[in-house]
Parts: sequence; structure tokens; C-alpha cells
Amino acid sequence: MQDRPLASIASFALAAVVFAAPAAAQQPPEAPEATPAPATAPAPADSASARKDPEGRTGISPYMEHVVRGQASFVARDIPGAIAAFQEAIKQDPTRMLGFYRLGEAMLESGNAAEAEAAWTTALSKKGADELHAKVLFCLADLRERQKSWQAAREAWGAYSAYLTSNPKAGGYPGTATERQKQIDRRVKDEKDYAAVKERIVQREAERQKEAEENAKKDKRNR
Repeated sequence: MQDRPLASIASFALAAVVFAAPAAAQQPPEAPEATPAPATAPAPADSASARKDPEGRTGISPYMEHVVRGQASFVARDIPGAIAAFQEAIKQDPTRMLGFYRLGEAMLESGNAAEAEAAWTTALSKKGADELHAKVLFCLADLRERQKSWQAAREAWGAYSAYLTSNPKAGGYPGTATERQKQIDRRVKDEKDYAAVKERIVQREAERQKEAEENAKKDKRNR
């Protein structure tokens, strides 16, 4: 297992949920699960042509403007800019999950795992769609595993699996949680086995060293 154990599915944690334009059928632009698409985002949120609505019902709200701007910065690899934009979105509306979720992604990309963990942990107590809640749980479980916090990682994958079971609309990957728990169990067993072998090696080395010292003393007396 590598330090980044989920490279094959890391795109899940970083994938954007498609941001619906105002013309999308039956979904206003401010729906809880709406997120700007990374590569095909609409015109910048501060464009003069963008329809504005502080409530996010007939147009884009200040909150979503900052989220869109942050996602655009993230895709452009301007991680500090993305962090600043997501933090501003949270200031605009600290009750919503999306800003914290995106901030966690940007923090992790910047190498600040502690801040990513804090953002995602906070996100769980905020308002958001079931699918987004599942993504946050996935990110936290993956992060615990990267940190090699095996017991915490196992429990986090269990929480992710339980949430998917209780919330069928969340989608997600229930099989992934089961497989990761198996991998963690194997890793823990391997580490215990290696620790036992290492202890025996250290003990044998100490015995050889002691024997060598005793032989050296005998040779000195026999001279």
C-alpha cells in the first residue's frame, strides 16, 4: 500500500458536481449539490452578463460566485487563489457544506492535510446534498489512510459505508469501503509480523555483540 492508497479513485474526491446553468430544467443555480464543472465552467461569476440574485433563486449568489471563482482557480493550479475564494464563500454563507468541501480539497492539494481534515470535519455539520455528504466522508476516510492512522481510517470507511446504506440517493462506492478495510487489516497484520521479526533480529544482534565482547575479553586474558 502506498502513502496515497487511492490513486486509482482519487478523481472521485476531486471531481466536480456539474453546476447547473439557470436554464437547466427544474433546478435553480443555487441547488445544494450544484458545483461548477472544472473544465467547462460558465463565464466568470463576476461577468457583467451574469444574472445575480443574493438568494440564489433566479441567478448566481455571492456565495456561488466565490465557489465558481475558487473552482476556476483550482483547475488553473492557482491553489492559493482557490483557497482564498473558498474561504470567502464560507464567509458569505457558513451554513453550507460545499464551500468547506472545496476548501478541504484545496488545502490537501497545498500539502496542508491538517487544514483539509478540519475543513471536511466541519463540512459534515453543514447543509448539503446526500451525495456531497458521502464525498466528504470518502475524503476523510482516504485522508486517515494516507496519514496511516489505521484504526481511525477503518472506522472512517465504516462510517462512509453506513452512510451509503442509510442514504441510497448518495450514490458512492460501498465496495470501496469494504476493500479498504480489508487492505487496512492486512497492513496492520503485516506491521505486527514485521515488528516481531525486527525484535528477534535486534535480540540476535545484541546476543552476537555480547558474545563478541566476551570473546575479546578472553583473548586479552590469554595473551
